[in-house]
Amino acid sequence: MYLAQWVHVYSQVREQLPHRRQYAVPGVVRRHMGSLTERDVHLWRLVAAIVIALEIALPPALLVQQTMPYAVVVGTAMHMAFTCLKPRQLITFSGLTVSTYLAFAG
Repeated sequence: MYLAQWVHVYSQVREQLPHRRQYAVPGVVRRHMGSLTERDVHLWRLVAAIVIALEIALPPALLVQQTMPYAVVVGTAMHMAFTCLKPRQLITFSGLTVSTYLAFAG
């Protein structure tokens, strides 16, 4: 519910924010999941459940040679998506996390 509310409010006030580039939610996400309809809330719940499942599955997948390259790609994409939500606040976290994924690949 929080994600649905956050994207909805952001879609409404993004032009009035003091740091307009502080948030980078893509327009396609705002258009298709940026309201508080029941459908959008369900989509954001699904997104949250998928992210939780990925966060549980990625560490073991990084340890298995056959799944490691896929885990690196999925983890990197996921953390890049997190950065789109709040670039200024999450750039350090996401940067460090992606660096650890790349360390596994190296």
